[in-house]
Amino acid sequence: MDNHPDGKTMNSIAFSKYGSPDVLKKTSVSYPHGFDTRSNVVIKVHASAINPVDKGLLSGDYKMVIPVAAFPHVISYDVAGVVEEADLEGKFSVGQPVFARLFGSPKDGKKTPWYRGAMAEYCVADTSNVVLKPENLTFEEAASIPLVGLTALQVLKSSRLKEGDSIFISGGAGGVGTMAIQLAKHVFKAKLVVTTASEGEKADLCKNLGADVVLDYKTTNFEEVYGGDSGEKFDVCFDTTNESLGMANIVKEGGRIVTIAGMSTLEELRRIGGTAWILKLFVKRRMKRKEYKAARSKNADWNYQFLSPSQADLTTLANHLESGMIKPVLDGVWDFHSDEEESGWKGAFNRSFSGRAKGKCVVKFEQ
Repeated sequence: MDNHPDGKTMNSIAFSKYGSPDVLKKTSVSYPHGFDTRSNVVIKVHASAINPVDKGLLSGDYKMVIPVAAFPHVISYDVAGVVEEADLEGKFSVGQPVFARLFGSPKDGKKTPWYRGAMAEYCVADTSNVVLKPENLTFEEAASIPLVGLTALQVLKSSRLKEGDSIFISGGAGGVGTMAIQLAKHVFKAKLVVTTASEGEKADLCKNLGADVVLDYKTTNFEEVYGGDSGEKFDVCFDTTNESLGMANIVKEGGRIVTIAGMSTLEELRRIGGTAWILKLFVKRRMKRKEYKAARSKNADWNYQFLSPSQADLTTLANHLESGMIKPVLDGVWDFHSDEEESGWKGAFNRSFSGRAKGKCVVKFEQ
């Protein structure tokens, strides 16, 4: 990236090569510049959240589909903070508290001169991905919402879940799972919400969020409980753990299985505008996937789904959060300014990438 014309810099957590979390470093990078000032805002970051997708981007697993614009690259894309520089179109004003999901290139497909993540003192966000922070949420809570909230909401909408339906959600204690349970029970009014989690704190968390039944995945096979002729069948199955093949045995005739785990389908790559032709050589069409065939054998549907930018959906989430219908679930908050392995930002990444977190891991910037 070019240096700022005035030499302005900021602190960030960034990586200069693909690799393990060890390649993340506290790095001085240039202050945001060179972006379209009409439709973007600069946010002074108060908190930034970590997601499993960050691990895949860091490792280089996604570089065929989501290559970073330049090194060093600032990581993490969920953010909450205060508008530092407003957009010229006047959608937001300096000083407004906001939260956002940072997405890459603009809709016209041209490369953005400035695109980096949110684990920095300042970041740039397209106004179409920004909404006002609910007053009853802290910045740390708001930062935890965008990816997991949008993913859960969009999956439940596409699955056509409705009041009185039953839903099975795998991985209920994870970031997406905790949002999906709440939305399914309290917003979509599902009659029965069943999920999987380890016994103890995670199972208790899922029940408190609205799950009617929690299966201990370490000791119980959901296919044995709900499969066969006598078991309960579900209108919708939401897979966050790459177990959608087995869900064909527990979905109702005419039901829907939606997954966000494992390898995408060619149709879903095309939907989001993927152009990585090398990857497409290895990605099957939906009808050739064994998961799809298993679902069809039960007269049910199966789909893979990626997250899509949507200010309308983010606004919907903000309204539900403000009303108290759903709530953020944080595993913990770590300090950006500390380099300690446990209490500092490194601890947040280690915890999140371990797969053991209950909800989201958030890094705070403001004291």
